Amino acid sequence: MRTTTRNITAIALMVLAVLLGSGAMLGSAAARLADRPDPLQGILGPLASDPELRRVLPVTLGTELAARITAETAVPQILAGPLENAIATASGALLEDPTFRPAWDATIESTRADFTARLQAAKDPGAGSHVATEQVTVHLDIAPLLGSGYRTLHASLQGSALGAVLPEAIPAAPVVLDTGWPRADQLPTATLNNWLSLARGWAWMLGGAVLAAASGMLLATRSGRPWALLAGGAAALLLGTATRLWVGSLGSSGAEDGTAGLQSVVTDRLMAGVAGEFGAATTILFIGGIVVVLGGAGWAWPASRTANAGPRG
Repeated sequence: MRTTTRNITAIALMVLAVLLGSGAMLGSAAARLADRPDPLQGILGPLASDPELRRVLPVTLGTELAARITAETAVPQILAGPLENAIATASGALLEDPTFRPAWDATIESTRADFTARLQAAKDPGAGSHVATEQVTVHLDIAPLLGSGYRTLHASLQGSALGAVLPEAIPAAPVVLDTGWPRADQLPTATLNNWLSLARGWAWMLGGAVLAAASGMLLATRSGRPWALLAGGAAALLLGTATRLWVGSLGSSGAEDGTAGLQSVVTDRLMAGVAGEFGAATTILFIGGIVVVLGGAGWAWPASRTANAGPRG
């Protein structure tokens, strides 16, 4: 094989190694977010003590509790006002109740499991339902929070006329709040499913990256190896920049009426967490790319000086 052909092939292999290695890092982060509970708990769990969540959550819980209670029980008109006040008090008190944090954690896991299940259903063209064609977005299932809120409410009304009217428990059916993210114009469901399928093969991509890098360095000539390194480092810098810009462009659709509700608070924190998960990979690409470019340049410069010096007369 001619020297030029060997070096060009080596450069292509080094760029391929960077692409596969980047895919392995980003894929590992994406697969962990989709398939394991820990990452999402780490992102959304701290919201339990966030002031903004504590501002909007009682309002949402109060609205949903009132709707669930009135759907299950005929509350006399004379008790409607006291019930409204009791719900507002109980919704606020839930935030300080020991049952709140476990209920919030259950909501996070239910949200993750529901999202991945609907993504899987969307991959099946024979699903026979709108799930197969609609944009799959993150749905908050606040049923665990409603259950805890109702228990707090019922306990506070023990011995009262209103407490005698209310049932011991309300049905634990899902209570879904749509965040509207990811948006179809930014990350269509079909694209997300394809990327997740690739992401779950991150270990194969990592092995391919190692093989491609080793093959490139072995194939390149001694004078061509610095340039193969330079190409790989430049590819890492470009890919890291592009990935960071793309992740930063993803945003929530926001509330339709312009208000910051529970969905907006959760989606903003989710996006910041996702950016953080992928940001670690892009940081590695940046730093690794700079190091490799500098190393390749440092290797290529004396080699080129030696080659151009020629014999001295």
